[in-house]
Amino acid sequence: MEKTILASARRTPFGRYLGGLAGLDPVELAVTACNAALGDAGIPAEAVDLLVAGNCFSMSLPTASVAGRQLGLRLGIDRFSASVDTACCSPMTALRLADQAIRLGEADVVLVAGMESMSRVPHLARGLRLGVKAGAVQLQDPIFPIEYAGFAPVAVDAERGALRYGIDRAAMDAFAARSHRTWGEAVAAGRLAAELARVEIPGRKGPQIVDADEQPRPDTTAEALAGLKPIFGTASITAGNAPGLNDGAAAAILVSGRKAAEMGIRPLAAIEAAAGTTSTPEGMSWVPALALRAALGRAGRTVSDLDLIEINEAFAAVPLVSLRVLADGDGALESRLHERTNVNGGAVAIGHPVGASGLRLVATLAHELARRGGGLGAAAICGGLAQGEAVLVRVQPGQRGGE
Repeated sequence: MEKTILASARRTPFGRYLGGLAGLDPVELAVTACNAALGDAGIPAEAVDLLVAGNCFSMSLPTASVAGRQLGLRLGIDRFSASVDTACCSPMTALRLADQAIRLGEADVVLVAGMESMSRVPHLARGLRLGVKAGAVQLQDPIFPIEYAGFAPVAVDAERGALRYGIDRAAMDAFAARSHRTWGEAVAAGRLAAELARVEIPGRKGPQIVDADEQPRPDTTAEALAGLKPIFGTASITAGNAPGLNDGAAAAILVSGRKAAEMGIRPLAAIEAAAGTTSTPEGMSWVPALALRAALGRAGRTVSDLDLIEINEAFAAVPLVSLRVLADGDGALESRLHERTNVNGGAVAIGHPVGASGLRLVATLAHELARRGGGLGAAAICGGLAQGEAVLVRVQPGQRGGE
């Protein structure tokens, strides 16, 4: 079976809700990330065989359908595309499907993208098309709170997982403060530069440049976060230990091992394994651990083999619960896993544009492994109604950026 190479991975800065990136639609954001990834890999757009794009809130697109096809034509790529919606898992699901296409010999060069503009998600007037005979028309906000009809809000499910595994409010606030602090340390040391692609927003007086994440507050403390009030009917989830509503995009180029050798591509990393799974809807905080275990099993690895881990901070509770599940009662192992997880900050600080974060995790992971000289890493994420995705990537010493 063909081997899958990660040739490049880039992302835009993540913008605040109604912030500096709100003037661009999701496809425009994705164009920036894709062009950066193609440029890094040294691959022309016409060499792409397949495009797989993840997006969650399709109503924020220029037209609410076929995100991948809209993106491909904007890039000049007239190849088959697939548009994926598995909520927050979408871009990592797209990556897994691209990996499968390469391993099955269906494609040699696949462009994977994830995009979201939560600033552009419209309010909905459900039932209006059927006619309103009398009374007011009520608007629905699809992103506040994020919830699914017939199920609890995702914040409630996150808290239930925390309670089940003994994670209290203080632990969540401490982890959230760490997210901001480690992001600040990473930026100061230049560790995020390799993954970021600056965004230019046209304006009458010239382009406005966004070249840094807008949301993080590296001076945040756990003590300050402890003063915030709980939200969405929970007792422990707050705006401080949850991510924001954000805008951004990310992209990755996957290439078959044969094609990479033929084109002289210097790999960023290799995809060792990937897996998608589910739990019961209230299991969103531990489903990343289930997906990660599945990916490790496919690769014949254990969690102790991992040098770095990225688990999306859909809430601070999610990585805390997932690491506890992965450690399976081994306190010393749990501590070691904490030290290796989200070392450059996470979504609580950086933000969580839901259709882009899964690829942001992969980009951050691969570039940090390369900076450290190589190693094995895992990225995992939860999605709506407790779906989970995970991917294992290996960077060999001497691969691009890995000296």
